Amino acid sequence: MRGFLKTLFFTSASLDLSDIQPATVPSFSTRPDRLLTVVALKSLALPTKIDPLTISEPTSIPHYGHWTLVSTPVTRPGNSEYTTASQPSESWYDSTPHTGEGMTDILSSNRTRGTIGTTTHQNVSTPVVQPTRAGGTAGVTADDLFAPIETGGPPEVFTRQSNPLDLPKGVESNGTPYQTNKFYTNLIVGAQNSSVFVFPYSVWYNKTRQGIAISHTGKSRNISRSGDDNSAYGMSHPLGMAELVFSAAGFGADKSQLHVKEMQSDSCRLELRGSGGDSYLEMPLVQGMGWVTGIYHGGIKVAVQVPKGLKCLRAENPGTLPESTLKYRVILSNGVEWLLYITFKDQKSWKDFDLVAKDRYTLEAEKSVDGVIVQAAIAPKDQNLEEHYDNSAGMYATSFSIKGSVKDTVAEYSFEYSTEGKSQSGNTMLFALPHHIPMMTSDMESKKTGIELEAYTRGIMKGFLTNKLSFRAELDRQLSWLPYSPEIKQHNLTYNVEQLHLLANVANLELQADISSSIKGLNTYFIGKMIDKFAYILLVVCDVIGNKDITHESLTNLKTAFDLLLKNQQTFPLYYDTKFSGIVSSADWKDYHGQADFGATYYNDHHFHYGYLIHTAAVIAYVDAKLGGSWGETNKDWVNALIRDVANPSTEDNYFPVFRSFDWYHGHSFASGLFENPNGRNQESSSEDYNFAYAMKMWGKVIGDLKMELRADIMLAIMSESINKYYLYSKADTIWPEQIAKNKVPGLLFENSITYTTFFGTNIEYIHGINMLPITPVSGLIRKPSFVKEEWNEKIAPILEKIESGWKGIVVLNQALYDPKAAYKFFAAEGFDSQKYLDGGLSRTWALAFTGGLANTLGLL
Repeated sequence: MRGFLKTLFFTSASLDLSDIQPATVPSFSTRPDRLLTVVALKSLALPTKIDPLTISEPTSIPHYGHWTLVSTPVTRPGNSEYTTASQPSESWYDSTPHTGEGMTDILSSNRTRGTIGTTTHQNVSTPVVQPTRAGGTAGVTADDLFAPIETGGPPEVFTRQSNPLDLPKGVESNGTPYQTNKFYTNLIVGAQNSSVFVFPYSVWYNKTRQGIAISHTGKSRNISRSGDDNSAYGMSHPLGMAELVFSAAGFGADKSQLHVKEMQSDSCRLELRGSGGDSYLEMPLVQGMGWVTGIYHGGIKVAVQVPKGLKCLRAENPGTLPESTLKYRVILSNGVEWLLYITFKDQKSWKDFDLVAKDRYTLEAEKSVDGVIVQAAIAPKDQNLEEHYDNSAGMYATSFSIKGSVKDTVAEYSFEYSTEGKSQSGNTMLFALPHHIPMMTSDMESKKTGIELEAYTRGIMKGFLTNKLSFRAELDRQLSWLPYSPEIKQHNLTYNVEQLHLLANVANLELQADISSSIKGLNTYFIGKMIDKFAYILLVVCDVIGNKDITHESLTNLKTAFDLLLKNQQTFPLYYDTKFSGIVSSADWKDYHGQADFGATYYNDHHFHYGYLIHTAAVIAYVDAKLGGSWGETNKDWVNALIRDVANPSTEDNYFPVFRSFDWYHGHSFASGLFENPNGRNQESSSEDYNFAYAMKMWGKVIGDLKMELRADIMLAIMSESINKYYLYSKADTIWPEQIAKNKVPGLLFENSITYTTFFGTNIEYIHGINMLPITPVSGLIRKPSFVKEEWNEKIAPILEKIESGWKGIVVLNQALYDPKAAYKFFAAEGFDSQKYLDGGLSRTWALAFTGGLANTLGLL
């Protein structure tokens, strides 16, 4: 099943634990799905008893910029004061290696042995020091955040291959990289007749009617229910229910040919052509567009079909429209009202033009007019609000670009729409999704129209008379390498001596693994989970336990495993796909429907897979720099290639599409690649989505790419809003019907449907756990304590005792975001069964560090 891993290789070498106080030792008994190999690693040598250390003054947890370990007075009870060595201050944004001298050695074997005293200092907490930016978060300024990462080709280690998948005739990239995961994908794969969702409307190619069908189903949805508590299993909207079809009388009986052009990250352009000539219907599709617009070129006549049947067609003149624009009200047989506006290039063209009802199902112009613009919109319930459509008629969006800058901890970014045509106000109509509203700048208030439309699975959209949507986001720049919660961001992350002792003991056991052998035979996704597991152990050994020798050994082990990827020697090597411009898995090269790597060959889940690898690389580079190395600089191009594949910020980079996965309009990524689905794009795991952004942030930080780091910060700030609207359903803020909201999470969220399940099973722990894993420092930024508590009490606690798998470890680690004391007690329990309760991508070391750090820092232990 995707999201879960139970393969690990362990050494049979025995550890000398004579110097370690008794602590829980996980049983690594052989199971059918485990294969043992022998690799000896040096154990952490710990004293039998540890003197408590008293920190005379709190040591702050710095997080960014100039990297400094402060020289801290440390007092032993009954002994004289001594001072730990200081780490030389160095710029985090250059490639100067850190010396690694004087690393905090909390539990080193060369400490003087002694007994734990009986004073009040017996269980004192030890602060943990992290890299910091001198001067805190002030003074960070960056413009042009969307400059290219690189513009050269990816490293040659990625073999060049042309993807075996062919797209239908008429899909044209116009010399730019193909977009593979966007809202319009259904128009470029398969039969090309499934809906695309340009909220608040859905659009599809209706071959039978020789046109582009449009629909707005509103609250016409089906909610299926299951269970005694009346909780919903899912929700969907009817498909194929065309309300209007933009066609042309000139097409006649000819078979029209669909062309898809100018495919950008948030827009594309459709052309519907007959069998010959230069006449065609053009339709731009842009996220946020307030109009469905068709432009008729050449000698074809406007034709609009009404499949549901026409009740009334009425020409209207509100007195405010220019002479070159005509307005019609189209009332369907079911009572739904649409507005049609027809705008001409010049005032002469409209005088002998009329749109008439040819029959109950067809509206047709009496003559052809080259360049005539036809725009459709659902009529607002309050007819007074139609003035905003009157004032925007004639102008339509064709695409938008993203602009952004950061000053200190505040980001300002905008969607700046390109438009064509003219309107009375000089603006077009745009719609914003629910998560956009709290992030909008104050000047957007004056552009509100009061028009509202439901957007299928995204709640109520609001209309704005504008050509630009502007936003402001507060960036949480405290987020860094170690366990994090907004509740502790102003405090030291501390561990007591007992915690550190247990951490070292558990890490000692888990570091016996031969990582290189453990990842052999795995696909890209599971390699990422496995290798990142050891990256988090390395962080704990380095920055929490502080043992330099074991840090060095663990780093070497992790580097050796990562070398398999750098040399492209894993079971399924990565290719650079010259057809669709991306780094892809070779696993399903010969099988379009294969799932050896979850469809990654055809662009499924790239951000899920590469997020783990990028974070691992960031940790290696970070620790390596502390030890005086330059691994990050040496391997920057390889890691950057993965980031460019998923989140290339610039059209100047011709080797990858712009933001393949992340959808700036929706505020989260779409995981589905070049596969047709009638319900549109989907994403199952919101947590692996923001895990990619977090990994990108930390890689940008470690290599000194401030713009990359800040882009990731903005993405995380946006996801904090969007995911808490569309994926995590709290009682305080929900856009869903009550039956759906009770589920707390969607399960599978498509653009047109919600299904309370997963792709790999229906267990409740699967459905919720896939939106938790991996639990990392960024989890606390997205998953609010109030929500986690609600989800725990209503969904997880009732089934907890029945979970006898690694999913139990995942859901309990998530519990730490609101109750770290209880979560720590679970992982620290004597006799804890790592075999049973840990997913193969989660270590007990990290679970103890995460839960224990939060619990101790909050004064709960």
